Amino acid sequence: MDNEYLGHQVPGNKSRIVAFKWDGLTDRNRPPWSDPFDRPDGVGNALQSPTTAIFGVINWDTAFSSRAFFANEVHRLVQKVRTSYPVSMDIIIRTGQYYCCASDMDAFWKRRYSRLRNRHYDHYIVQQFREQLGDTRKISVWDVASLTERRPYKARDAEVNFCPANHARSEVINIENQILMNAMCN
Repeated sequence: MDNEYLGHQVPGNKSRIVAFKWDGLTDRNRPPWSDPFDRPDGVGNALQSPTTAIFGVINWDTAFSSRAFFANEVHRLVQKVRTSYPVSMDIIIRTGQYYCCASDMDAFWKRRYSRLRNRHYDHYIVQQFREQLGDTRKISVWDVASLTERRPYKARDAEVNFCPANHARSEVINIENQILMNAMCN
């Protein structure tokens, strides 16, 4: 994000989209995922608090984080959201991408994917946001994995076999994002 956009006013009834590229809540992020929250002016103040925040972090976490590390980072994220954003902000948890079939044996990456692991991490982050913030904020789930799981098996299998990591391809992710934006705006 360019600093030139910080502090600019958003005209009434318009939206500001602010995106942070995180490789999940893993320790592979450079700079760390928490940096936007740790700035002296705070993520909410510097970027003019959004009305909705979407958190989609599961795929990298499932692949590269232990359950204990992930649980700790989710707790940190929830606390940073609590202190950085107003209670009027809606939260959408974007689940991890559909994953299928093969184990990753790449010696460098050492990914630990499985459909059940993805689902477990999905459920955990949703549960934590709802338990810790659900009494004061609206928490919704955008379950992108179920979009692909509802397709015929042959279509799913052919699709993920084109992606070396065995999860949904970028074209499918773009469609998922478009559906979400249409749902939010219409």
